[in-house]
Amino acid sequence: MIASRRSELARVQAEAVGRALAKLHPDVKIDYRWIESEGDQLPGSLAEVGGKGLFTRAVDEAVLKGDADVSVHSMKDLPVQLPPGLSLAATPKRGDVRDCLISRTDAAGVDDLPEGATVGTSSPRRAAQLLRLRSDLNIQPLRGNVNTRIKKILGDSTSTPGSTPGSTPGASGGYSNSYAGSSSAATSGGGGFDAAVLAVVGLQRLGLREHAKHVLPVEAMLPAAGQAVMALHCRADDHVTLTRCLPLNHAASATAANAERLVLAGLHASCHSPIAVLAEPEHLAEQPKRNADAHWFRLRVRVFSVDGRTMLAFDDKCKTQELRRMVKRAVDDLLSQGAAELM
Repeated sequence: MIASRRSELARVQAEAVGRALAKLHPDVKIDYRWIESEGDQLPGSLAEVGGKGLFTRAVDEAVLKGDADVSVHSMKDLPVQLPPGLSLAATPKRGDVRDCLISRTDAAGVDDLPEGATVGTSSPRRAAQLLRLRSDLNIQPLRGNVNTRIKKILGDSTSTPGSTPGSTPGASGGYSNSYAGSSSAATSGGGGFDAAVLAVVGLQRLGLREHAKHVLPVEAMLPAAGQAVMALHCRADDHVTLTRCLPLNHAASATAANAERLVLAGLHASCHSPIAVLAEPEHLAEQPKRNADAHWFRLRVRVFSVDGRTMLAFDDKCKTQELRRMVKRAVDDLLSQGAAELM
């Protein structure tokens, strides 16, 4: 039994895991348990009402209670600390880590948006990086599933920023007071959104690749820790399920995601921390192809002020076996620069 959120993207991801497990274990029957999470039910800023755990708690509880064997999550939605009694059973191969821009004007990039454009995002990380690129932008909260957010940009010119279920413009945790640029949202056709930033991988998994044509380079929009990574949880004492899921684990993706989450833990970051982290394998021509210990990783971390004006950064490379030490060095370096105070 696989447990997952009810949202369309969560279901698609869980069903992909189910198909993979069915292929590996054809004698095992695959069923699903769809759960509506607290994060899907509650309005307002997630940071104000409990953070990332709201999207995953009920799903993991189904596994802990024995109502399901495996829970499937987007890694970036997970709290840094795993609930007691659960084990990370597998980290499948990572998808595209980049974000993309969707706009009414089909802007190819952030620089092509109209002056004072209203951009929807409920991610402090995206908001800070957008404002660092364009301080005139008017950032407004935008929640809801992927199709809902696309409709707010392309299919509903009468809606207002924050009117998506779960959004409260101007409320605590929103961006309208501290983030809005000097220009108004007059360009957005009656107060609606001009654009939004979405994860490429979500569009790809939903069969909406046509909306992912304006990809933002990671140099401009560094992703969230765990972005494009799925996580499979099971009970720590359920060795049968652990063994069944293990073949789905992708070593490089697991190593990268773990390093990124260690950065968050070291910085005591939360869902409302404007922080971007990416660990990725470096494919160097001189690397031995079969010796994993000789492979290299690049770790990039950026910590922002909420308005994007201040950025603290770490960027370095190391061999795989030295990655944990480099994570500690990155955390120490950023804390010495004032990351805790900035967040």
